Amino acid sequence: MTASNNTIARFAAVVAMLGLLASSAFAFAPAARAAESTTDLQAQINALLAQIAALQGNTGTTAAVTFSQDLTLGSSGAQVTALQNWLISKGFAITAGATGYFGAQTQAALAKYQASAGITPASGYFGPITRAKVNAMAGTGTGTGTGTNTGSNNGGSLSGGEADLNDFKLLSEDSSGDEGEEGVDLATAEFDVDDGDARIERAELTFDSASSTLEDRPWQYFDTITVSSNGKEVGDVDASDRDEWDEVSTGTYTISLTGLDVVVEEGDTASLTFSADIADSIDESDLAQDFSIYVENDGIRATDAEGIQQYIGKTSDDVDFGFGEEDNGDLSIKAAKNEDPDASILVADDKDESEDYTVFAFNLDNKGDADSLVTDVTVNVATTSATLTNMVRRATLMVDGDEFDGDINYNTGEITFEDIDTEIAADDDMTFEVSVRLKGGASNGTIKLSVAAAGIEAEGVDSGDDADVSGSISGETHTVALTGVAVEAVSTSQSVTTPGQDATKSYGTYTIKFDVTALEDDAFISSTTFSGATTDGVGYVTIGNAFTGTTTAVLTSTADLVSGGRYQVDEGETETFTLTVTLDPSSTGIYGVRLDEVNFNDTNAAGDTVFTVDSSNEDFRTDTITIAN
Repeated sequence: MTASNNTIARFAAVVAMLGLLASSAFAFAPAARAAESTTDLQAQINALLAQIAALQGNTGTTAAVTFSQDLTLGSSGAQVTALQNWLISKGFAITAGATGYFGAQTQAALAKYQASAGITPASGYFGPITRAKVNAMAGTGTGTGTGTNTGSNNGGSLSGGEADLNDFKLLSEDSSGDEGEEGVDLATAEFDVDDGDARIERAELTFDSASSTLEDRPWQYFDTITVSSNGKEVGDVDASDRDEWDEVSTGTYTISLTGLDVVVEEGDTASLTFSADIADSIDESDLAQDFSIYVENDGIRATDAEGIQQYIGKTSDDVDFGFGEEDNGDLSIKAAKNEDPDASILVADDKDESEDYTVFAFNLDNKGDADSLVTDVTVNVATTSATLTNMVRRATLMVDGDEFDGDINYNTGEITFEDIDTEIAADDDMTFEVSVRLKGGASNGTIKLSVAAAGIEAEGVDSGDDADVSGSISGETHTVALTGVAVEAVSTSQSVTTPGQDATKSYGTYTIKFDVTALEDDAFISSTTFSGATTDGVGYVTIGNAFTGTTTAVLTSTADLVSGGRYQVDEGETETFTLTVTLDPSSTGIYGVRLDEVNFNDTNAAGDTVFTVDSSNEDFRTDTITIAN
């Protein structure tokens, strides 16, 4: 009865003091403002209210309290009052008493206790390590469902009686995440709620490093950790902040997500999915790091309708999580079927530079999950007959509406386009078109462009690290022709004839078909054929063994044969010519024929211009065959 009377007396004194403070605030407002701020006054009122709440449940004995919150300077409430009472009961003085407000006196008393208990650092911060120690000394909850019963429904809208949390499972989600990847699901915790509703207020995750030889500090790997229930985010924590992590043991750390407020009704299954944003600055050597993730036996805390704090978790139930390199894009070189031009004749002027000819187009296809930035492109140029120096004067690249000038390396046969800085979004592609401008008086020949993975420099838009590039593609072969004609191969054939099975009478027949296009004027080509030097007609040479014997050659064409024995190819038209050569050797050997040159004129006269055929172009030569004699 005495304890009860003391409680009533203390309660009355506090009420009187609260009334006095309130009265002073309103009756002497100017003086109060001069002495202290409204914030300070409100803090005192809050502390007194917390003390009233504590006194209402105090019957003169010390009640068992489960500490569940991190407390520090500025904290207030019933748990601060309980901590202050506990410290005072252990001989760590707080001059102001159990005010319910965590001030400098409480911090100093707590620091002295931590020092005496061997807790480091003894900073006066009431975190998970100190909290566990105090809870154990106070003989409070064991993590198996016990807690403080205040005798009232602290759960608000919760219904039912004392809840039972059981059948805990931690389910693996994504087993790994890439650098910079956001929203990676780590694990899902599930458990049943029976006998009453429960409000989940806190969840702790423990990360155990699988290898102590690597960077085992989890705040180096994660930016943010979030928890969701039924698809709705209910809490998050800055996982990159070292202060959010408590070290359990070497290489093992715990992080708390508080203030969750997730209500699970009686008979339902609670489901909490933990997700993370992966840091984008993990050292390459540390990508091999793995973490074992679990919820300790009392890692999840809930309050039921009776106001009892319930705990659940299962230390032995864990999931593994590792890391992969950041996705910077996955670019693949593909054919641009609709944009890459067909083989064509590029007409050069004998004095001035030509127009721009589009000679090559290709696609870059980004199959990755990250956007890529293409910075530089290098294409390779293959020429025949003439060198690149004697053909191309300027090259340009067109991409996404922008034009870039190329740097032509005549020694290596490469054209480089720098500082393109073109973004290709994930799961998107882009077309690159290359044009060339021929020099005045360009030499006749062919030109062919190609690109390979080594010629593409690209990086992740967000990361700045190199993107993956694969594949290669070649364009069509284009003919470069100075004003006059263009000559293109059509086909070749060869055969041996042995009359009457008499080898001494064997001869070979060789056929070369080619097209002649008159570019800017009519072209007149004599039907004369020759092997050697001349100024008119079509020339050929024998290949294989040195030839001695008899040769005959005939030139026919789809073009009209006009006076003077010349074929006329009209301006802008293409006609097919067939050169048939017969070789009757004086000795057995291996022989073939190659087209050497085409002499033409823009009037019906002897040819004064020579189109020299590229001697290395196999399309203009027959196979060699054996002729017995």
